[in-house]
Amino acid sequence: MRRQKLDWKQEIDKKELRYGVLMLLLYLAAIMIATAGCSRPPVVKADRATGNPTSKSEAKIAALGHPAVEARAPVLSGRKLTIEKREQKHETSRHFDDEVYGVSFDFPKNYDLREGDLPDMDRGLGYLGKIPMEFSTPGGVRLATIEVPRGAHPGTDFVNAFLTVSVLPNVTEAQCAEFASAEGDGTPWLNRKIDGIEFHGRKETAAASMHQYSGTYLRGYTEESCYEIGYGIATAGYGAMDGIKKVNNQAALQKLERILDNININAPTADASGN
Repeated sequence: MRRQKLDWKQEIDKKELRYGVLMLLLYLAAIMIATAGCSRPPVVKADRATGNPTSKSEAKIAALGHPAVEARAPVLSGRKLTIEKREQKHETSRHFDDEVYGVSFDFPKNYDLREGDLPDMDRGLGYLGKIPMEFSTPGGVRLATIEVPRGAHPGTDFVNAFLTVSVLPNVTEAQCAEFASAEGDGTPWLNRKIDGIEFHGRKETAAASMHQYSGTYLRGYTEESCYEIGYGIATAGYGAMDGIKKVNNQAALQKLERILDNININAPTADASGN
């Protein structure tokens, strides 16, 4: 039987086709491997190298598509908190400072401040007169007076509430203990420490022509100077005029007493004053 003659050209073409297909498959496989390697999260590789468990957990969260946990707010230091509290306090208060006799204190921002002697038109105690200094010896110097605003208690018998600070320099401790108003009426003496200085004093009252006044005066002696702090409230008209309510005296005085808690007294020494 006669053999069929091979077509060598056709056989060569078939081999080249198989070879081309094989090369194409190898090329595609190489591209897939390279793509898979580049798609891996770089954070994971770094984590394997460092062995940091926290970084691994963050990498897993990022791979899953969840948002990372936000960092905690920094903790404020004690000094920063103190500064912020002072700034907040300054927003609601004012400051008085006398450099000559070393008296300073804070008081509510809406209160009225009178530095030095009081003007003739000051409300004082109403019909009962001016806000007093109770030194028995002349030479007292009024440093400052704080007064509650006139409209603070509308519809009541309120006239005025005040806190006044004065000083009598170059006196003895015995002179500092003497009050100008009459004593021996059985009023108990009061004791209170203010900025480390012992203060002693008493309550006083007055009334006339439907006007009433009640106050407290305290004295402290240091560096040959007598410091006097007085505070009180004056009212008028309750019970005599329709529609007038009684103001809460105790509440008004308590607000003034809070000022005593931050009074600072840095009295000049005898050497500094030239005595």
